[in-house]
Amino acid sequence: MKKFFPLLLLLLSACSGDAALRRGGDVYPGFAALTAANTEGLDYSREVYNRGSAVSVFAIHGGDIEETTSRLARRVASGDLNLYLFNGWQGRKSGRLHVTAARFDDPDAVRLATSAVLGVSLHAQADRGSWVCVGGGNKSAAALVAKRLEDAGFSAITPCERLPGTSPKNIVNRASAGGVQLEITLRLLSRLEKNEEELSKFTGAVRQAVFEYISSVGMAAKQAESRNSEE
Repeated sequence: MKKFFPLLLLLLSACSGDAALRRGGDVYPGFAALTAANTEGLDYSREVYNRGSAVSVFAIHGGDIEETTSRLARRVASGDLNLYLFNGWQGRKSGRLHVTAARFDDPDAVRLATSAVLGVSLHAQADRGSWVCVGGGNKSAAALVAKRLEDAGFSAITPCERLPGTSPKNIVNRASAGGVQLEITLRLLSRLEKNEEELSKFTGAVRQAVFEYISSVGMAAKQAESRNSEE
């Protein structure tokens, strides 16, 4: 991880799904303003993969904005879950490309979110220690993700008091059942970046929880359909 990155996040504070906690707020009020002032392919890049999955995974502050988050999102999505990445490529100035999740409205990201049952987003946070706070609008799915991360040996807390990620405008919560927002400390991100085994355990735990949740939703829907047909 680049030496300037922890200092940058500590100065600007962490991202939030509900409000801009960064000092002075975001430079751009939304995605349209960001794209009007910057050049795709030079200042930033996007990746959008609609794989027809019930789950969409997001890293909207990837690249040099919040390092390692795109790598984690890519591993969580693997080759079967939908994936959206927004990467900033302005080096030390990439923090200016941060648009808080409640105002991140790239139409491609919105379409991927609204077409899914569950959203999952990965962010960096500046708190001390090596842990992850699991928030988002879907409390059941968040609790399951936190449990599986704990089972895999990671410190996980839910709900998130400081970074709850519960706003319905948050891109991750635009899925039909809402979403799960993971706020990962810089120290843990550094561990995951350097240790392939830990990276696999972390992303595997998130994937396991996601599939368990989707399976439970499908089972509940089938049971409700069965009851309705009997009536």
